[in-house]
Amino acid sequence: MDGAAQPEHRVRLLAPLTKAGGDEVLRFDLDGQEHGVSLRISQLNRQMVAGLPDRALDLLELAALVYAVDSAVSRGGPALHHMGKRWHRRFVVEMPVRDLPHWQGAGVGQALEDLLMFLSGDRFEFTFTTRLYPDAERNRFFKFGGKSAWKADRILMFSGGLDSFAGALEEIVEQKQRTALVSHFSATKIAPVQRHLQEYLSDEHGRDLSRHVPVHIQLVGGKTREGTHRSRSFLFAVLGAMTAQAFGRDRVSFYENGIVSLNLPPVGNVLGTRATRTTHPRTLTLMTGFLSQVFDGGMRADNPFFWRTKTEVVSTIARLGAADQIRHTRSCADVHNQTKQHVHCGRCSQCIDRRFAVLAAGLESYDPEEAYRVDLLNGRRERVEDKEIALSYVRNAEQFEHLSADVLAQHYPAVLDAVGNLGEPAKTSLSMIAELLKRHGVSVAGVMQNVRGSGSLAAFPENSLPRLYGEAQRERLFAGVPGAVSGQAPARKLTIVIDRNRETATVDSVVVLAKGATAGLILVLSNAFLEAAGQGLDPFDFPAIPARRLAKMLNLSSDEGVRQRVNRSRTELGKKFASAGLDKDRGTAIIESVPGHGYRLAPDLVEVRVAPKAKPTR
Repeated sequence: MDGAAQPEHRVRLLAPLTKAGGDEVLRFDLDGQEHGVSLRISQLNRQMVAGLPDRALDLLELAALVYAVDSAVSRGGPALHHMGKRWHRRFVVEMPVRDLPHWQGAGVGQALEDLLMFLSGDRFEFTFTTRLYPDAERNRFFKFGGKSAWKADRILMFSGGLDSFAGALEEIVEQKQRTALVSHFSATKIAPVQRHLQEYLSDEHGRDLSRHVPVHIQLVGGKTREGTHRSRSFLFAVLGAMTAQAFGRDRVSFYENGIVSLNLPPVGNVLGTRATRTTHPRTLTLMTGFLSQVFDGGMRADNPFFWRTKTEVVSTIARLGAADQIRHTRSCADVHNQTKQHVHCGRCSQCIDRRFAVLAAGLESYDPEEAYRVDLLNGRRERVEDKEIALSYVRNAEQFEHLSADVLAQHYPAVLDAVGNLGEPAKTSLSMIAELLKRHGVSVAGVMQNVRGSGSLAAFPENSLPRLYGEAQRERLFAGVPGAVSGQAPARKLTIVIDRNRETATVDSVVVLAKGATAGLILVLSNAFLEAAGQGLDPFDFPAIPARRLAKMLNLSSDEGVRQRVNRSRTELGKKFASAGLDKDRGTAIIESVPGHGYRLAPDLVEVRVAPKAKPTR
């Protein structure tokens, strides 16, 4: 931290609106304003839920509340994502509970706060009080399935990604375990993915071997202010533990490869934003300790894939005969902008990691190149951030390939957080981690060697990863050599300056849009862009304006009128860019269509500023 006081937020869980049940919205007061989060758990039956202890229901509400306040309070936006003074937050929470003696018991509150601090970087301070009407809303968040005698042998957290799918295959296909697949989703685009993969498992390997337990949670009104969701894994673990308890089990498994679990920063600007600690060994130790205090008989959280790389995980899917399902899994962090054609952005570290693993395993025919908006090797990376994410991923893999255990501890001291939580002597754990990282490095290096061996790097598009990598190597090779040619200057965003009084928009000081239809559209989209930036949203999460709403804002009669206005504006922008000697394609790409959501200014291409007000003349 930077020594500044953490912003303090006061939170109080509110009573439900009805005492009769059926109210699936958890309401809470945050800094004097009422908010809500909807929570719905499907497919468990009434008998299972009836057997859950009161403290488990308390824990469910507590986990949902933590997730909700995490999502509702910004960490400061992209400018402060490098652990700025608002990154670390402090939440003072008043929580009414059914089982007050338990929550006030020795060590329970401290174990909870320690877990949340490591997971999220935030300080949560809880005061527990007696809950009114403790029995009335017992079933409020559950959508019951029919009566069933089916019992799970294993509980597996199922995200719809490659790792959890590979884990499900091992449990069901290899070990013949009846497996409950617990899925959490807030975006409707992920639910069909999870459902399809579970149905595949049932159809191919017998309906008695798997059941899907989907859980939907979302802030009411779509008021998400923070997209990092560092506390989501706490909610995820609680959902799994409750399902395990309902089935009479004492173990919940997260399947995630060890490279991701270690959480060694792939790039500086990912640290503290989209990097997570969901399956970090210390997280699982803290999680196990805390959950064991809540559930009689104990509860263990583990990660059976910790000693595997992503490439080894992908190879597991092929080995178990499900390579054709790789295309149906999802790994991308940018869920908001997924389309039917581009289900992966190709720019985030998760997409890069996935594609490298698929190529290293030789399974690219099962993972279509066109599914990525930016292809790993042939895609153009225009944003400075995108270039750095991809290059840093490769650079780190190169280092991992050659790191000894001693050098690993010196250069990545954060690895020591994991070493003490693996159940092995420290020296043994460190050597095993070094070997894991080396295998990862070898996989990535193999892909890059194949690229270099396929011909000249000049054959790849400008700003593609092979070209960027080649330029970086050349700069490193000729560093300090007089007259050596350096790589290209990093591409920058286009700057749009809007003047609300004159109703004009100026792009890069040379393209002027004055009072016409295109200027009007750009002004409306710019206002929405600035509002999203002011809320501290990650650019990936800047919302689009739905066509129907945009039609009203532009005084157009229909959605079709909006589409025509956008197309004409793109054409005009392209022409003006060409006339000014700029890239025509960048001009037409300024206005971005987000299928199913509407239109926005492309946050990866532009930044918006407001012209200062002119001083009045005398």
